[in-house]
Amino acid sequence: MTVVWAFPGQGSQRKDMGAGLFDRHSATLARADAVLGRSVRELCADQAALRDTRVLQPVLYTIGALTYLDRAAREPQPHCMIGHSLGEYTALYASGALDFETGLRLVVARAEIMGRASGGAMLAVVGLGVERLREVMRREGADDIDVANHNSPRQTVLSGPEDSVRALAPVLRREGAGKCVLLHISVAAHSRYMAEAADELGAVLDTVTFHEPRVPVLSNVTARPHRADRIALRLREHMCQGVRWWDSLAHLVAQGVTELVELGPGSVLTKLWATARAELPGPPATPDTGEGPARPGTRPEAPPAAREGHDTGPRPASGPPEPGTRATTARSAPRRPRVTRERLGAARFRERYATDSAWVVSGTGDGAAGDEVCRAARAAGLMAFTDPSPGAPDPASLGEAARSGWGSGLRPGPEADTRVTALLAHDVRHVEADHPHGPDAALVRFRFTGAHRGPAGTPVAVRHVLARVTGPGQAAAFLRPPAPSLLAGLVRTGALTEDEADAARELPVASDLAVQDPGGWHEDGADAYQLLPAVAALAARAPGTEPVHVGLCGVVGTPEQAATAFALGAAFLVSTSLTACAPEARLAPSLKDTLARAGEDDVTWAPTERHAALGVPGRVVRRGTLFPARSGLLHRLLCEHRYFADIPAPRRRHIEEHLLGGPAPPPPGSRADDRPLTADVFRWYVRETARRTPAGEPLRPVDHQLRCDPEAICFNRAAAGTALAAWTARTPGALAAHLLTHAAELLTARAPVPADGRP
Repeated sequence: MTVVWAFPGQGSQRKDMGAGLFDRHSATLARADAVLGRSVRELCADQAALRDTRVLQPVLYTIGALTYLDRAAREPQPHCMIGHSLGEYTALYASGALDFETGLRLVVARAEIMGRASGGAMLAVVGLGVERLREVMRREGADDIDVANHNSPRQTVLSGPEDSVRALAPVLRREGAGKCVLLHISVAAHSRYMAEAADELGAVLDTVTFHEPRVPVLSNVTARPHRADRIALRLREHMCQGVRWWDSLAHLVAQGVTELVELGPGSVLTKLWATARAELPGPPATPDTGEGPARPGTRPEAPPAAREGHDTGPRPASGPPEPGTRATTARSAPRRPRVTRERLGAARFRERYATDSAWVVSGTGDGAAGDEVCRAARAAGLMAFTDPSPGAPDPASLGEAARSGWGSGLRPGPEADTRVTALLAHDVRHVEADHPHGPDAALVRFRFTGAHRGPAGTPVAVRHVLARVTGPGQAAAFLRPPAPSLLAGLVRTGALTEDEADAARELPVASDLAVQDPGGWHEDGADAYQLLPAVAALAARAPGTEPVHVGLCGVVGTPEQAATAFALGAAFLVSTSLTACAPEARLAPSLKDTLARAGEDDVTWAPTERHAALGVPGRVVRRGTLFPARSGLLHRLLCEHRYFADIPAPRRRHIEEHLLGGPAPPPPGSRADDRPLTADVFRWYVRETARRTPAGEPLRPVDHQLRCDPEAICFNRAAAGTALAAWTARTPGALAAHLLTHAAELLTARAPVPADGRP
């Protein structure tokens, strides 16, 4: 069976449409509400609002998208997609040609542009064929009216000036039309009169980068599959040219499509498909390769055997047949189980963080992830954590984090307890913990504030900790309940109640673990991919009833690596250095460009604050900075001299002049006569370079501490020569969509075919 999913357009709406979808896809619904500034749920219940084109079109697009997500969660992807008029935008989103928010904003722009047009009318005619209609219009001199929709041999919609359309209706009735219905619309949609509107929309479309659809989508304008480089042109033409629906159905039938599934309110498209199946011939024995338009009874051309993608992501070598292959092949070849990006990773992880994809944008790696990055990530259906910048947290930022569902990074240190107090005060529910020595009191306090026992006596924690780990020993520390002495101290100081501590005694400190590379095992040759199965085995034995999910952090930069990670059992992926390149990130443009161009030879190892005590360095970019050499020097002196004053005077003066910019800073909380430790000087220098790096501070241009995890090097190499080579294109949504979509295709292509050929 060869299947097409079809998305209806304007006219299919009904009051309270979408019931049952909103709660199941609350994350996507929240993104729609944020774009529209109004509640889609409430608009669907407002009959008066749905009469406004500017409201109706975005709402219909959203309902179609939710219906798609609901269907895709239960069934394999179809062989192709199609959308009627407005529904074409939904089909393009569902195929991966553009992301949800971009499609919604395009629809909002389209609706606004159409809402400003006036003076036109549309007439639905039933009972006369399109050629007969054209003949009557020529005879009556109605050459100012266009065919807007050719839906079937007996159903056509005309479009033109209101007076002309009204005058033609009685003429068509006398000619034998069974119905002539004037539609409730004041524009001449899909006609020559929308040329100016098409130009206006074209300016908006030119700002969008369309991707090659992962599932073919037929264009209303050509009745043939879209190509990425022509989508903007076709959507512009879509405004002022007719919808060739019947030609599209003829193409589908000729290519062996046997079932149409309508995704959206109403059943108009299903009825038109039934007509097509009854009246159109089946697929020919040999596909026709001519380029003429498809007509009933002819053989439309097959779509190209290969399509050029917008990136270097691999395409599956085999898989479900697409329209254009011979019908006998489509009917006889066994179908592989279809993997989609929405199904990758652990479903309960996506539920826990209210995401559409098992992808996390990290904020604890390089200081570049602020509210703008988190906002963009959440809008794309991803999880995100802000960077724990030094100083008092911004209350407005924490309030938005709580409302929008993103979290905060948390590191150990003197400011940790103050930060946790602020997180709890604003009811932030998620933190990403970067604690190389295991959980501390501040982290345990965050995790178990609000913990309790349910009606059955089961311990429940209402807050989540995603902890980065570098080996089984560190993972085991997070998978155990907190130490009894630590809990007792928190209860004694009032940081936790006795009831909260009681629940904590039976729960792990971490709710999720992200295995990162390298770590304490670096010298032994282990990497994150080797550690993942071992850590996952430990997590499977963690106490509590909720699963502890285990993912990979900072090492996935290509679709092949993503596919490998999920095949090894990763529940989610965490992006670090890739996020620092995002247009929304806080890094200076020059540093984003440096990071987006970095290769293996541009990266070195340098002591960083996080790894100093462990003696394990971190990866940083060495191009254009002296940080690796200077931090290395300070770290060697740290090992040789306990106090900074013990360093030989010439070298000490050089450090103060060139590295510190003045006398060595006193240790935190020290008296004036206290001698600074070399370790404190080292930490001060590393923290200062990290603080200055995001803005690319011109006063210290050679002290940038630019983290560069393996994912960035791999992604840069794979993306060379593509649109994603430039950091300006690397939004959180674009990166996740690229890697996850192609990883899903790889896994689909490599999936074993069931013995009975059924998915």
